[in-house]
Amino acid sequence: MNRHERRLAARKSQPAPSGAGGGTPAALYAAGLGHFQAGRQLEAQTCCQRSLALDAGHADTLQLMGLLSLQAKQYDAAIEWVGRANQADPKTDYLASLGTALQQQGLHEEALKAFDKAVLIRPDDAELWTQLANAFVLLQRPDPAILNYEHALKLNPRYWYAVYNYAVLLLQSMRFEEALINFNLCDELQPNHAGTLNHRGKALHDLSRYEESLSDSRQAQALDPTNAEICTVIGKSLQKLGRHAEALESFDRALDLQPNFVTALNDKAFTLGEIQRFDEALILYRLPGPIDPENALADFNVGLIQLLTGDFEAGWRGCEARWKLSFLSSTANYPKWPQPLWRGEENIEEQDHPCLRG
Repeated sequence: MNRHERRLAARKSQPAPSGAGGGTPAALYAAGLGHFQAGRQLEAQTCCQRSLALDAGHADTLQLMGLLSLQAKQYDAAIEWVGRANQADPKTDYLASLGTALQQQGLHEEALKAFDKAVLIRPDDAELWTQLANAFVLLQRPDPAILNYEHALKLNPRYWYAVYNYAVLLLQSMRFEEALINFNLCDELQPNHAGTLNHRGKALHDLSRYEESLSDSRQAQALDPTNAEICTVIGKSLQKLGRHAEALESFDRALDLQPNFVTALNDKAFTLGEIQRFDEALILYRLPGPIDPENALADFNVGLIQLLTGDFEAGWRGCEARWKLSFLSSTANYPKWPQPLWRGEENIEEQDHPCLRG
């Protein structure tokens, strides 16, 4: 049972009337809910079926059938059951469950609409605002997601789930200082959480606080030793601290756990380049090609090594990948000239370029 289902069950929980095994749809629903809370899905379903045989439009029973379907990962059925419950009696709980089922089926726009309606019905519910924010994240719309997380945290500043998701999104948006503040709060609210320590380690790394990053990442690794991503964060901090041999060991561990992990391949290759083991670095940079053919970072780093080793023609060609790497600088993108980018293949004197006009 997930967080929303537990919350719903707790809100509706009440002692089942005597003789709840028969009688009214409400009594059968109450008995079914008790079975659901106790993990007895088959008995809960039987109660629901008997309730619906008496009243096919009993909204609470329809909703409970939806929750049972969600738990069984039968998402099409969950959408149908909860949709029927919502038609019978629109309520926030039903809308939130409908949104969850729609998300599981990849119907993110429809899920967003369900959560949006839910917060209109209960605007003081921090959990619903967090679910709405999560829906925006899944639609890759970070700005409204951030606003909705912030609204949720105004309602409940210590709601761990909202703080954590908000901090992760801030980190992804490269708002590192703000992310760190919120990861600190996450750690205060729920200590020794591997995800918090891992992401805080990333934020500290991006703030060039490598020793602190390494400390957090080591703690995260102790809690989650099979997480390849944590190994890469440790390796990056070790590399920045000049501890290249240890960094390579950490990247190797990541690749043992996840052999086709492109990030670990790139990071290991970069470290090999830093210690001038160029041949090995080039081999590694070329490995992600079949896995990630659009890996511009690998192409760019190969170009840099080729320049360093005197292969200028191939090196300059490889460095053209920089146009795809916006993180290099705010000026990485080609200026918005109407003329095409000159690649040295045409006579520059014949080009009509603003900089060449008298």
